[in-house]
Amino acid sequence: MNGLPNELLIQIASHLDGAPPSIRKFTHEPSADLTYSVDAPLKDLSRVSWKWRKIVLPILFRYSRVELDNDPQWVPIDANLIEAMQCQLSKLSDHEFQIYQKMRSKFKSNSTFRLGQAFDDPLINLCRLQQGDNFLKFVPNILWIPHLSFAEFGRFVARHNLKHHIKSLVVFTQKEYELRHVAAADALLGRQIFSVWSQIFSGLEPTRLVVAAPPASLAALLDTQMLSADAWAFDMKLHYIELQYEPSQLDHMRTSDCRPWNLALIHRRPWTYLGYNEGSSITAFSVYEYHLKQSPKMLYLILVRLAKEVQDCCNIRSFSFHGVFPFGTNVTIIVRALQKLKTLRKIQVQLAPGPENSLLSSPKRIGRAQPRDLWLEWNESYKVITGYLGLMEFEDGSEFISKDCNETGLAGEVDEHMQALQKRGSGWRKEGNHRWVRDSTLDQNAPSLTELSNNGMRQFSWWRKYLDSYN
Repeated sequence: MNGLPNELLIQIASHLDGAPPSIRKFTHEPSADLTYSVDAPLKDLSRVSWKWRKIVLPILFRYSRVELDNDPQWVPIDANLIEAMQCQLSKLSDHEFQIYQKMRSKFKSNSTFRLGQAFDDPLINLCRLQQGDNFLKFVPNILWIPHLSFAEFGRFVARHNLKHHIKSLVVFTQKEYELRHVAAADALLGRQIFSVWSQIFSGLEPTRLVVAAPPASLAALLDTQMLSADAWAFDMKLHYIELQYEPSQLDHMRTSDCRPWNLALIHRRPWTYLGYNEGSSITAFSVYEYHLKQSPKMLYLILVRLAKEVQDCCNIRSFSFHGVFPFGTNVTIIVRALQKLKTLRKIQVQLAPGPENSLLSSPKRIGRAQPRDLWLEWNESYKVITGYLGLMEFEDGSEFISKDCNETGLAGEVDEHMQALQKRGSGWRKEGNHRWVRDSTLDQNAPSLTELSNNGMRQFSWWRKYLDSYN
């Protein structure tokens, strides 16, 4: 084997290069195992010898992952903490003593101000822990802000010339960002998010980027909001967002003003595909008046922002949404945002648990949720989606894919919804088990609006009003 030329060894190694777990598992219910795989043949091969290590390295890191720092590093400095530091001056580090001196003059000395609650104090400053800060490291309220220590990985990439070999990157964290009640955190958060994306895109050129994070952290990383006070009811541990672009679009990016090439992730590259997985909404079905609850709205805000800030030549062409029994109202809001995007040519959805998910057979997961309610929301969501497919002017060849058709019993249900769409006058040709293609030549076989029955007219009008109500 050692006598073979490197070209043949590279060819041999390439046969072990399968689809990474971040692709295979993206449609699964979000978990910390997104990038984990039981089988790792390329890693095993890289341990055989230094020669194989050198051969495998560019392939091995084609799909990479970086994790945001997990340790909380920021301390809110308020009047109460300064008073506590005053009792320990001899034990403070140089950095802690500088903080004490700088902040002491900013706080009033009256007892009302000193005893006020820390997070209500308008003069809160956030200070980062440094090595040797033994007093501050034991403060109860040490806080977390998204931060990436990229230097070591960046040096590794540069040393082995891997920059252009890394095609996909997963940015991962399980930490929840909880600083929205501290006004002083806003500017700091902006700087930290700018640093995260600047480090990544200055050291790498991934054409695919996945961010996996709790909803609040993902909102921070996407420079947007959650627009929901009910996130607790849904108990969504992680959301995924996936972005892709064609390398040929980079030249267009550098020479055009078709989008604001600013700090936000969605404007860092000319993304042509956006995929989103919000996980399961089933926990909320056990909450009193569940239908009034609102799931996090980051996807809606991102889509609206793309529609407002990006011209058609540089906007997304393909979109996918994955969730487990999302509320019909949530799907309607997403559809309202999609209506503003005129560039979509491919849409994929999955709204029921996949074959890997045993949710429906787990009484603990279902809780007090009624199965009938779950399927009512699923059915309502497909009504909204097919209503959208019928109202929008998709060009011929546009695709709609339902991953739910892979499940026994659901293919017929989805097919009924698409057949109802055909009856309303929109031609979508079925190809295979789960794919429909827009075909305007089929429109002429459907009855015109004037030929529809009064009931059919009322139904058509209802879809439009239903969608318009979420403008």
